[in-house]
Parts: sequence; C-alpha cells; structure tokens
Amino acid sequence: MSVLKLSGAAIAVACAIAVAGCGSSGSGTTAGSSGGSASADGTPVNGGTLHAGIADNPDHLDTGLSYATQGWEILEATNNGLLGFKKTSGAAGAQIEPDLATAMPKVTDGGKTYTFHVRPGVKFSPPVSRDVRPSDIKDSIERMFRINSGGIGFYTGIVGADAYQKNTKTKGGIKGIVADDAKGTIAFHLTEPDGTFLDYMAIPFAFAMPKGTPDKDISTDASARVATGPYMIKSYVPKDHITLVRNPNFKSWSKATPDGHLDEIDIKIGVTPETATNEIANGSLDWDFEPVPPDRLTALKATKPKQVYDFPRNNITYFEMNTRKAPFDNLKVRQALNYATDRTALAKIFGGQGTPTENVVPPTLGASYRKHDLYPYDLAKAKQLVAESGTKGQSVQVWSHSTDPVPKAAQYMAGVLNSLGYKASVKTLDEGVYWDTISTQKVDPQMAFVQFDQDYPDAQDFIDVQLNGERIADVGNQVHSNIDVPALNAQVDAARKMPLGPARDAKWAALDKAYMEQAPWVPFINLSLPKYVSPNLHGVTFNGTYYEMFPNMWKSNG
Repeated sequence: MSVLKLSGAAIAVACAIAVAGCGSSGSGTTAGSSGGSASADGTPVNGGTLHAGIADNPDHLDTGLSYATQGWEILEATNNGLLGFKKTSGAAGAQIEPDLATAMPKVTDGGKTYTFHVRPGVKFSPPVSRDVRPSDIKDSIERMFRINSGGIGFYTGIVGADAYQKNTKTKGGIKGIVADDAKGTIAFHLTEPDGTFLDYMAIPFAFAMPKGTPDKDISTDASARVATGPYMIKSYVPKDHITLVRNPNFKSWSKATPDGHLDEIDIKIGVTPETATNEIANGSLDWDFEPVPPDRLTALKATKPKQVYDFPRNNITYFEMNTRKAPFDNLKVRQALNYATDRTALAKIFGGQGTPTENVVPPTLGASYRKHDLYPYDLAKAKQLVAESGTKGQSVQVWSHSTDPVPKAAQYMAGVLNSLGYKASVKTLDEGVYWDTISTQKVDPQMAFVQFDQDYPDAQDFIDVQLNGERIADVGNQVHSNIDVPALNAQVDAARKMPLGPARDAKWAALDKAYMEQAPWVPFINLSLPKYVSPNLHGVTFNGTYYEMFPNMWKSNG
C-alpha cells in the first residue's frame, strides 16, 4: 500500500542521513469524496455505535501478522508505533510524525542509527495496564521473526536481523535494536542508510505490543490482544462478528492520536458488498469495508451523491504467474498472457472502478511512474508465442478469493487461457484465508489474483516488496510470482540506497519496465475505492496507508 512522497519531516530526516540530493517523489494519494468530512458536516458528535459489515474474516487481528487493508484499518484504531502517518487524507496523510516517540528520531552514524525517546505515560489496555517501554517495541519487532511474519523484510536491514532470522533463540535478540527502559530510549542500527526506514516504523508491523506477547497468532486471544489506541477489541468470533469498544486506559497525548468519537464499533462478518449496499440503504448498516458493487455505483452516485465517496488509492491489481511452475516457467507463455489480456474488459468487470494499466508502479507515484506499452492487445501474437513455447494443452489453475467481482475476473482469465489452448480451471477460497494461503510455498498456486495497496509511500514498496527475488520466503511470501532475476535484484538493492529525488524515481521507473519485460504478472488495473455510507455517518477520512480511520468517524444520529 503506497502514497507517494515522504513528508517534509521524513525528507528532512532522510537528508540528515548525509545523503545528498534529497527531494520529493511527486504528489501523494488524495482522498476525493462527494461528502462527509468533519469540516463539511459540522461539529463532531461523541457517542453512538457504528454498525459495519465485512465480507469475511480479516486476515489477522495481530499487528505482527496482518498484511491486508481490513486488518490494518482495525489495528490503526487499536494500536500505535513510534511513528505514524498523519491521521488525515490527501498528500498530508503521507506525512510521518511522532506517535509513541516524543519527537522524530535523532539520526547519526551517516544515516545508519536512529534513536527515539519513548513517550512516558502511554499505557497498554487491560489486562496489562502498564506504561509502554522501549523493550516492548524491541520485542514487537523481534516477535515478527519468531512468528514468520510477512513483514520481516522491512526490518532485515537492522544489524543482526538476518542472524536472528536464522536463530530466533539468539541471546539478546536483534543486536542492532538497543532498548534502554531506564532512559526511555530505543536505537536502531542499520547495516546501511535507508531513506524509507521511517516509513517502516509507521506501519502496523512496527506497532507496540507488550513484551511477552505469545509467539503465535493472537487474533482470537483476548488476553493477548492488547491495545494502546483509543479502541480495543472486545470480542472477535470468526465468521460472526468483531466488536471494538473504548480503551479505558487511553488518554490522547497529541493531535496525532485522536480520542475517537464513537463509543462502539460492531462489525458483522459475512456481509457481501451487495447485502451491505442494501442494508445501508435501509438503515441497518452504516459502513462497509468493501467497495460499492460495480453494478450499483452509477445509480448511487445519481440518487445519493452525498453518501458516495470515491477514494483514489495507490494500488496495483494483477494476476501473478508462478515462474517456478509450468507453463509459467517459460517467458514466452507469460508474455503471451499479457498480449492476450484485454485490460479494458477486465476493468469493466470491476465496474470501471479504476484505470487499466500494464505497469507495476501506480501513476499516483509521480515521477516513479513512466507509462509503458509493452503488451498491446494482440491475440494472434499471443497464440504464436504459445505455439513456440510448446506448452499448449497443459492444465492451469487460476486462484481467486470469494468476494465479488474477483471470481468473475478469475473466470475471465481462465477464458483467456482456454482461448490460447490451455485447460484452465478456477479455484476459489474465502477471502479470510486466501492471502495467507497463496503466500506459502507449500501451496504455491500456478496463477493467482493479487490486489496490492501501499504499505508506505514510495515506489520501492511496489517493486522491492513484490519482485525482489531476495525476498522470496516459504511463509508470508509477497513475491507471489517467485520471480528471481539476480541482475534485477541487484538493481533494486542499489535503488534502495539512492537518495530521494529524480534519479531514484527514474531508477524505479526503469525497473518497472525491466520487470514487465520478464512478465511475472498480468497487471490490469489501478483500483479506486468507491464507498457508500449511511447519511448519519460523518468524518469519513481516507488515508493511503491506514484506509478509512475509525477514530475520525462520528454519527449525527447514534
């Protein structure tokens, strides 16, 4: 999930790293809507219950494991890290600011050491009910390595992290994280300067949990599911509901941490987007995690424009092709699928809720995006490439999750495969288990639907995280295609070390094209996020990383 540029504060710190030539990367994600900001709707009202719907279980309610937007939306309301993205929309929402830290970190050692002072007096929710300590933050980072988190790749640049990954019983943990509870400080020593390290510290993977949190998924463990934010998860029954209530230990410590207006957030699980739209219309639901069904959007915009938002987002949606498995271990086959895909037709399946693309990097990332046209629709050329590959007639299974309209997109892709002479089928899983399942080498589908939204605001998030072969993992694998080109991996590593600015942006744009020449994906759309909400719901604020933030929402009629 990515916004585009680092905030002025983040860039200032990056420049302090003594890397010359810092500059912005372009304009950030903006939240455009047709109604519902607090300033437009009057003074926020405290109290009331938000009735929300979600199609399936979130991937996890564990800061160390969640890697999907629904989980991050909930965890943003319950937990905090040393840093956070500003809790607002638009370009300002890309700005990084102190949260559990008292100030932005002191950067020394040529940009390789970041030292934070932990804010005193911030308490964990019951049953822990004590102040957050630097050792909690150290343990939260280390815990990710102990539970095979998909987020560990963000933190392997810390001194000793690679060794800890190999042996998580290493005495003292990750030696490059030095926590001093007596002084209230925590320092991170990096192996080399990294201008995006601050972004890593602002995403939910780096949120604080109490030292001693069990080394397992705590999503359904109420005693371990401890909060620092304005809300806490009171109950979670998979396939039934999630309930958030106010955290009795929370006291806002800055404008960066709003109190929240709602008393309770009740999330009903198993609500399809179609059902959610109907229930919002009849008043039994206020808000839904999913976008408006494509076939309902036009009418809703015409009849209820003040209840419809259309949020642009830094997104790339695609079908990955597993380069380790036939027939996609053949470059000609992967190129053929790209030529044979009508991206406009796929975009129509999503109701036109986005822009067709064949790029890796979204256009919202400014100078890091450079449109290329490697694969204009050409079915004849695609069939020729398949014939040359000698793979015609092989079986291919396309994986999809169950939330509309994704199964229809998977059926479209199966149709493309059949038209090229393959024997295609579709396998559909519940969305609540889909992302974890396709992220393991044990399952390792031939072809799968992937929807990737920014983790942090930089093109690096889209290329390094999803295409650098050095990041391939057995569990929590985000390089779903298993693409591994050593020469390109080296270029990605070099780009990560470059100072923020035009040269770095140009490198990401060049890598975008270079990877698509290898065709590990069939990218087809940069999705937007159209939402339909209750007329009583206000303060709906979209942030490029955290999405719609519960603490900002309020109801005019509880």
